[in-house]
Amino acid sequence: MKPSDEALAHRRARVAKRWELTDEVVLLRAGEPASWSGTDQHFAFLPHPDVAYLTAVGSPGTTLAFDAAAGEWELFGPRFSPERLVWEQPPTPVGRPLDELEDWLAQRSDRTLIELGAGAAMPEVVPAASNDEAESTDETTSTDEATSTDEATSTDPAEEDTAADDQSDPSPPATVLRLSAAVALERMTKDEAELDDIRRAAAASAAGFEWVYRNAVGGMTERQIQIGMEAQFFAAGAPRVAYDSIVASGAHGAYLHYVYAGDDPLRPATRAVEAGDLLLIDAGAQFGGYASDVTRTMVVGADPTDEQEYLWKLVLSAQQQTIDMCRPGIQWREVHLAAARTLGAGLVEMGVLRGDPAELVTAGAVALFFPHGLGHLLGLSVHDASGFPPGHERNDHPQLRYLRTDRGLEPGMVTTVEPGIYFIDALLCDPARREKFAESVVWERVEELRGFGGIRIEDDVLVTDGEPEVLTAAIAKPMRIG
Repeated sequence: MKPSDEALAHRRARVAKRWELTDEVVLLRAGEPASWSGTDQHFAFLPHPDVAYLTAVGSPGTTLAFDAAAGEWELFGPRFSPERLVWEQPPTPVGRPLDELEDWLAQRSDRTLIELGAGAAMPEVVPAASNDEAESTDETTSTDEATSTDEATSTDPAEEDTAADDQSDPSPPATVLRLSAAVALERMTKDEAELDDIRRAAAASAAGFEWVYRNAVGGMTERQIQIGMEAQFFAAGAPRVAYDSIVASGAHGAYLHYVYAGDDPLRPATRAVEAGDLLLIDAGAQFGGYASDVTRTMVVGADPTDEQEYLWKLVLSAQQQTIDMCRPGIQWREVHLAAARTLGAGLVEMGVLRGDPAELVTAGAVALFFPHGLGHLLGLSVHDASGFPPGHERNDHPQLRYLRTDRGLEPGMVTTVEPGIYFIDALLCDPARREKFAESVVWERVEELRGFGGIRIEDDVLVTDGEPEVLTAAIAKPMRIG
């Protein structure tokens, strides 16, 4: 549901308190659509997520202004000229007309201007939190998380309002990052309006997956399945998908982000699903700007083989165990490593690995088959903001290098939980890795499983004061369909 004016005012008040500004002027811009080269068309647009969070408005050009001296916020929205209205429907009018922003800034021309949102310049290094910030939050975000945006959002400088060009020098990059990180930290935990949108996105996703369970059969192409599923997302009320759907059959499931047209956007290939194939679908609807993110893996049109059934149950077991760990105060890294140990133990039992599971995780052997992080925060960005605490340095260990979250869990966080096992030629056929893991990997058994693809099972989980709530629990997990 759209947040009330009271809820939006509460979000803004919390952000302003974190900013601790005195006399500055802040602009948060939603951004402008990016043009396709050589055409009058534009890429699909999403507003900068910080602006969406503080305004619940998605129109290009929308700008939220904050006057720190007065402690007041002002929203400016686009209005179309009569000539433009010949070709396009008008955006929903919000706030004051955008062309009044120039005068608003001119009245504050002696003040420091800080530009946030779309197009804000960001430094490479996270600034250290102040003592007050450290005591009140303990955590902020790294550069990549603080600036998290949908990839479709971009800014054309030529189309930006230029009223502030002469107002001041650009604000220091560290200040931009500190203020952006403060917004991201507020976005980390979700209020009821946000959770309602995520639940609606999950419900639309459920409609799409149910269509797959009823209709996908051998002989259909991955693309046909994707189209049928996404049509149900839209029929259920979702205005768009949360990200490019992954519909990967057979060996394609070993590519973690296998998407249609990833090979050639002009002449994309698609594969027909064969009876007995694993079909991995990682997809989700979006509602109100908020994402759902779900993965199911099924065998299509045949009973699972022994290997398919064993590994499917192993991944499901790892997911169930780690969902139960999603409680306040638990470090996400420990949840991730618990999944790795469970998967490692299963691979030992299957005869793919040899040795102690914990030692195999430490050595990096399990990462050959489970190379990604267990999950990520979810919200206005699929990989949402504030996954890392202040000063966080990424760990190059094979089992940790792709973590998208590495901090303690708190009530109100929404995270995905998505363990998986894959047989990826790029990792398993690498001579250096074969030599390094000559004793811990049973390479003869791996050879038998090349072309297997992958199995991943993913749900969206709300951390509460008590039991974790699986927001996507209504989406069934069949081992076989068709």
